[in-house]
Parts: sequence; C-alpha cells; structure tokens
Amino acid sequence: MKRALSAAFVALALLLTACGGNSLDTAEGETVTVTGKFGEAQVPLGAERVLPLSPQDADMVISMGVAPIALPTDTNILVSTNGVGAWPWQVDALAGMGYQVLPPNPGGGVDALLSAGDKEIPTLLFEGDPQSYVEQIVALDPDVIVATGQWSLNERAYEQLSSIAPVVHFDEQANVEPWQDSTRKIGKALGREDEAQAAVGSAEADLAAVRAAHPEFEGVNFNAVIGDLNGQLYILAGEDRGIGMLMNDLGFQLTDWAQTVPTDADGRGVISYEYVAQLDTDIAVVISPAGDIDYMRDNEQWRNLSAVQRGSVVSIARNSGVPNALGFPSPISLPWGADRITNALSTAVSRTS
Repeated sequence: MKRALSAAFVALALLLTACGGNSLDTAEGETVTVTGKFGEAQVPLGAERVLPLSPQDADMVISMGVAPIALPTDTNILVSTNGVGAWPWQVDALAGMGYQVLPPNPGGGVDALLSAGDKEIPTLLFEGDPQSYVEQIVALDPDVIVATGQWSLNERAYEQLSSIAPVVHFDEQANVEPWQDSTRKIGKALGREDEAQAAVGSAEADLAAVRAAHPEFEGVNFNAVIGDLNGQLYILAGEDRGIGMLMNDLGFQLTDWAQTVPTDADGRGVISYEYVAQLDTDIAVVISPAGDIDYMRDNEQWRNLSAVQRGSVVSIARNSGVPNALGFPSPISLPWGADRITNALSTAVSRTS
C-alpha cells in the first residue's frame, strides 16, 4: 500500500513540477532559510499558500494573521466539535480575520475542499503517517508546509513533502520545543517575525495577568493524570511538556516525584496502579474522556488520597478541547484554555488550607 502511495506521489509531484511548481518559485529566487531536524527549508519570500499539518501549527500560523489554505483535523477533533473539525479558538481567531471554516465534505476528496471561496477555509482530514496523504497535499499546491507540531513526521515523509514545498519543522521532536520558539520560527519563515513576536507577547501577557490575579497559585504542588492505557496510567512527568507548561506559567510546581517517573517515547510518565498513592499532593489534575474520572474513582488508593478527600481535584474533559488547548500550546490556544480552567484551579487550591 505504501509503495503504491509513494508511486502515486512521485507521479503527482512530477506533474506539478512540469506545470511550473509553486507560484512563488520566482526567477529572483529570494528565500528565507529555516533549519530543522531533517534539513533546511528554503521558503519563498512572501509565501502565501501556507499549509499546516497539525492543529498546533495551524494555531501558530493563524496567530500571526495568516489564513492557512486548509485546517488539519482528525477524528477526535471532529467528534469534540460536533463535526466542525476546528477548535473554538481557531474558529474565533479566523472569524476575527473575516474567514469562515467549512466542515469536511461527507463525500470526501480534495476536489470538494478546493472549491472553497476566497473567504472560506476548509478543514482537511489528516490522520496517520504523512506519507498516506501526500496526494491531498500535492493537490492543495502549498507554497510552504508547516510541521513543527506534526508527531508522525519522519525523515522519509520529510523528503517526500519537501519535494512538494519547503517544510518548516521541529529541531528535535514535535511538541517538545517551547511554543514560543516554534511560533517565532514559523514567523521567520513566513516573513512575519514582528507578528509572531507580538502574538507570543500577547499570550504571555495574558498568562502573566492570570498569575497576578491568583497569587494563591504560587508554589502549590500538583500532579496530573493524563489517561489510562491497558491498566497503566499516563501522568505528567515534566513541567516543560503539555499542560505542565501552563501550570508552571501560572505559578504551580510539579511534584519532584513525578519528575523521576520513567517516560515513554513521547515524554509521558508511565506508572502502574500500585503507585497511585504516590500521586498525593496539594492538588491533582485529571484528564478523562468526558469529564468523569471513573477510571480513577474505582481505585482505593486514589479515593484515599488527601487531595481527593479534600476535593482538590480538577477534572478536565478531553472532549471539551481544553486538554488540546493546553497540551498543544499556541498563542491562541493558551489564553482560551487558561480562561476555562482558572476557576476550577482556584477552587481546588482553596480547599488545601
């Protein structure tokens, strides 16, 4: 199957090259160079057709006033947004720029999506390995591809995508580098460094204002349960990842114990249920499918935690979008997510005394 897709990609890429390639491949050849793990991207100066490959990348592009040619989505986002395929903070930001998001066409196919008007942005279902949707990307004819938050980008996919358009991507791993750095990198590639810095500064100011308004957060210890997988728990194991970045920005401190837990390839802490008692701390954050925490409630050690007995637990529904807003941070998702979790955090902290 992959060989067939690769062959189809090569044919399409050759056809695109024969037709002249991207519109910004000008004789002047002026480009902006940005580096990444798999190579350099020579982005045409003034690139306009920008295609992000992850929702986080879309956020960053939008934050600097650029409307992407399509919004990447997946099944989880479709379910959580009642079929819209775009997170609320994306829809709000694009509406402020005069754009409207079109839900995916039930009939599928790039042709239907490409029929959108100048002020409409289609959502595009991207799931799995980037190699599986190269044909869709070729058909969209991007000037630049943005993939700083694309988890499944590997060297082979990078080489294929680079044959279509320059690929702006991560230095080490997706969603590991500070969101501020990724935003600035994208801003440089798009010739919008000032706009990128302004977006970063605005989001940081919003978070600083929340911290200033809630001095009770300062120095409060927390642990976060991310989810269950086959009888093991995923927990937050670093303040520089996922929701830990926001919690740290607001003044909270991840427990020392959590930061010693072995992690998987994506940096998530993995523990068995026999270690649940170790999660006890000032407050606990739990992410669950719909806001319930049944997978924790049935555990006796969990019920006996002092944080649980005090009611110092913040439950976040995965389908609310908040875990995505905070776990895949951007200049437009962080303020949106912080606004929806602050009151619950304040209530949990008030019960620690």
